[in-house]
Amino acid sequence: MTFLKASRLPVLAGLLCLLLMGFAGASYGAVRFDVIPSPTEVITTGRSEVLGSINLVVRGTGNVTGTALSGAAQIGIIYNNPAVQIDNTTSTGIKIFFSSGFASAFTKTATSGAVGIVRVENIDLNGKYVGFITLNLAPGATPAENDYIRVEGVRGRIDASGTGLTPGTNFFAQMQSINDPAAAQFQPETVRVATSFDGMNIKVTPMNLLLCFPPTGLAPGGSYTNSIKITEGFARAFVDADSGAAGVDAADRVDSGGPAGVWTTDTVTPIASVAGYLGAPTNSTQFYVVLDSIPDSVSSVTWPATVAEANGVASSLVFVSSTGPTAGVATATYSYESVNQTGASDLVIETFTLQPTLTIATGKTSTGTVNAGVSLAPTVSALSSLVQPGGSAINSRPRFLSMIESDDVALGNPPDDPTKPYASIIRCNCFLLFTYVTSDAAFDTGIAIANTTGDLEVFGATAEAPNQLGKITFYLYDKSKGYVGSYTTAADTLSGASWVNVLSNILPSVTPTALTSFSGYIIAKAEFQYCHALAFIADTKFGAVAHGYLANIIPDPAIKSGKRTATAAADIISLCPAGESLNN
Repeated sequence: MTFLKASRLPVLAGLLCLLLMGFAGASYGAVRFDVIPSPTEVITTGRSEVLGSINLVVRGTGNVTGTALSGAAQIGIIYNNPAVQIDNTTSTGIKIFFSSGFASAFTKTATSGAVGIVRVENIDLNGKYVGFITLNLAPGATPAENDYIRVEGVRGRIDASGTGLTPGTNFFAQMQSINDPAAAQFQPETVRVATSFDGMNIKVTPMNLLLCFPPTGLAPGGSYTNSIKITEGFARAFVDADSGAAGVDAADRVDSGGPAGVWTTDTVTPIASVAGYLGAPTNSTQFYVVLDSIPDSVSSVTWPATVAEANGVASSLVFVSSTGPTAGVATATYSYESVNQTGASDLVIETFTLQPTLTIATGKTSTGTVNAGVSLAPTVSALSSLVQPGGSAINSRPRFLSMIESDDVALGNPPDDPTKPYASIIRCNCFLLFTYVTSDAAFDTGIAIANTTGDLEVFGATAEAPNQLGKITFYLYDKSKGYVGSYTTAADTLSGASWVNVLSNILPSVTPTALTSFSGYIIAKAEFQYCHALAFIADTKFGAVAHGYLANIIPDPAIKSGKRTATAAADIISLCPAGESLNN
């Protein structure tokens, strides 16, 4: 046993020497970094949102790149809290910038292998899909304190991150020293790179359009008051791919390498003074506007070519394309364009008021409510699988989960908001006052209502009243009880025809309670314009006529209010009713 112990001494001494040499190597290849993030705001439904840059700033002296074995040191950045996939690559926007002290660390040598960003990938980490970036640093660089490495232009799939769809979610990235734990030390190891917010608020303001005034739907002197208002969710939500269409300049969101920096992607040669659009956008923020439930009385939709920003900022929405109306749906796509993104547009919350015009077809009678909603675009469907950066079928940057919004109060989207009323297509009604009618054992009242629309033979094609048809509803007001019920005709009264009947035939069908007798007044509402009526009271056998008169025409409130305020009582012009201005 003594012999064995003695024989082990040289071996143990040799192992100790090797161990000390290993520690010496580890201390040789080590860089200490302060990790400083520059977080951004991202849109909850964004599929390709620019995350904040990550700055690795050298701390202290005696820093040397490389591993304990003098190979390339690997630094990993993992976007795992919450898990978010990376959308782009080094050829589509991801860049690293570094100071001159790291120049040799990003210069490929025979022993270093590839340097710079050598891998951008998405991985399955315990059932969650996370983005992972790997940087290789060649050995032997001796960066001084405040030398830096900065990663910029990483785009994240925020909408596919789960909790990131909730506004106010913070996104964090974690730093790792991959192939040698001592090769890089980080303080802190986890940093915030973004916070998610709702990208926009939508307010839809409705109005009525009248079938009897094609093609605009507006009564004389009327104007459009309906609108779709698009307001930024935060001041930097909307992005112009090339602000002012002047190429990369200070008006754009640009990668911030600057003249003093050098950079590389997965190439091996550092390049001085590089500028580019931040995250390499392929398009500006777009808006997909949808109108649905369009009745066939609307023949077309006209979309404005441009929509100026409402608060005086030099930006606008520019028409790109449209569809329909087909099967009751019409859509349009608009692109956001700014003259000065960073110097003006990014400083305020911008608002755009869109007013698509509906064309009312002559001779159509279909009513209904046209609804509106907006989604940020280009749109994509939900993503539930792991897709490598740049591996999507649609690679627009930015692009967004298809998510219709229609409410100016920020809601928890998804799901879609229901589309909201934009235009109610209604008939021009005609209202008639029968001042006294009666039906009992001794007397009855005959009523005749003429539908004088479509008077082509009299006035010609340019001046005729548009053909209209519709039912007539009678509202009955008893002389002592007040309102007692109503009756609606079963069939439409056609253009150029008349409805003729006696009151006694109406009473059994009055709702909610059938009547056997009635004395009082009636207001009739006809679903067509230019109605005229006659009432006559006679004995039940109509052997003797007691009284006959023309019904009074009440102005249609949808065209012009039939109710006057006290202050307007002396306004003779405004007292004239609409329609045929009979002034009854």
